[in-house]
Amino acid sequence: RYSPSSHSMNRPSSVPMAPKKITVGSGAYGCRMQQGLESEQCALRFFLDFPDGAKRNDVELPSERVYFLTSCWLSPEALERATKRREELGREIDLTNARANKIRSQQLEKNILGNAIQRAFNLRHLIVLADRRDKLQCQLDEVEQAYPADSTGVIHGPNDVTYAKEGVIAVKRMKGAIGTKEQYWYVGSFTINQFLEDEKNDSPRQKYRG
Repeated sequence: RYSPSSHSMNRPSSVPMAPKKITVGSGAYGCRMQQGLESEQCALRFFLDFPDGAKRNDVELPSERVYFLTSCWLSPEALERATKRREELGREIDLTNARANKIRSQQLEKNILGNAIQRAFNLRHLIVLADRRDKLQCQLDEVEQAYPADSTGVIHGPNDVTYAKEGVIAVKRMKGAIGTKEQYWYVGSFTINQFLEDEKNDSPRQKYRG
């Protein structure tokens, strides 16, 4: 379930775009677990061959293999847990900041000795609260990196898998001093609007726009 895999996609077909058709060749996809098992987040990668290239609006795809990069989550429960966890961490951060502000607003003792003792006491508590706030913020950042910020950024697909609505379109280029390092070059973005059922084999197909 969590190991990377690659599967063949549909045979070459033509996708209508405005008044013309774009020739699309065969492709494949792969899925790899990210952020640990608890998040159930996977990096979803698939490619399609465009032998004649494609152009729409301000996005132009080259005449070569084009890669589509996005994310998915293996269960809706993972996103629900993330939402609750994000809210809990937000409340804890707000409470920690409120405690620190209360300490800063306290009136100091009028006598010199009492003033010095109170300042030292307050400083110690502020350091503890600042450390706690930083740890909570790190946890919140990790949650936000592993899950979408809100439900409007995802779309539910077949088999209880949830997908990020938006992804990037890329091509591969060789980099490095002697051209031996392969890298993705981003050329555009795409949005998944809905999933359609394949009439031939009842398998799901995604409908997206560039």
